[in-house]
Amino acid sequence: MPYVNSNGTEIYYESAGAGPAIVFAHGAGGNAAIWFNQIAHFKSKYQCITFDHRSFARSPAPDSTLTIPNFRDDIFAIMDHLEINKAHLVGQSMGGFSALRCALDNPDRVSSLTLSCTPGGISLPNPSKALQELGSRGADGIKETMSKKTFEDPVLVQLYSSIQAFNTEFSFLRLSNLSRQEDRVETSRLKNMKVPTLIISGEEDPLFLPEQLSDLVPCFHDARIEIVTDAGHSPYFEQPYTFNKLIQEHIQNYSQ
Repeated sequence: MPYVNSNGTEIYYESAGAGPAIVFAHGAGGNAAIWFNQIAHFKSKYQCITFDHRSFARSPAPDSTLTIPNFRDDIFAIMDHLEINKAHLVGQSMGGFSALRCALDNPDRVSSLTLSCTPGGISLPNPSKALQELGSRGADGIKETMSKKTFEDPVLVQLYSSIQAFNTEFSFLRLSNLSRQEDRVETSRLKNMKVPTLIISGEEDPLFLPEQLSDLVPCFHDARIEIVTDAGHSPYFEQPYTFNKLIQEHIQNYSQ
């Protein structure tokens, strides 16, 4: 299996297809396997890179190393290993923290940024009740963030649960370092980041509400938001056709 060493940790990654690179960064309920809809769609024209964040699935790591700067470095380590100078970054939920930090700290290596159902580490003034209670529900709490339509499809619910089960060491307590005060993104930094940014929100997302993410758009130099109907916190999984179309439209003008 392909690995790259990043700050002393072996990070698992996969690469499929050829062309301009897209790096997909998963959320706390997923791992590299969760992006199957996106790989199938984009690999004919793009090089699609997925990976397991450190501590997820095939990338075990000590708790002390689970920080946003390390997540950022892991992405760049994979890009360096694959000799990719610049890539489109797509970050889902927790993965948005990683992707936004890449764009802020090294914008010359980011062709475009997509933040899916995530503020990317930007503090929200009034966190939702569902977000505040998420940690107490464990892994099942993530599954419960999906839309009503998704829950009506037992195959989709089971598939998500099966992929999530690959995260054998998952615990919200292990992710506490991701919310360190020193790693929070101040909105004042966003205006100077000229990376074109698409924010995608699920209309029924109970964690990061569409109106909360909409309020972030003016903070960016170049950003817009799209809200996906019949989707909760995981539009890439719940409504992949719509999600892929939005990504395609966003990145096609910025491919190398």
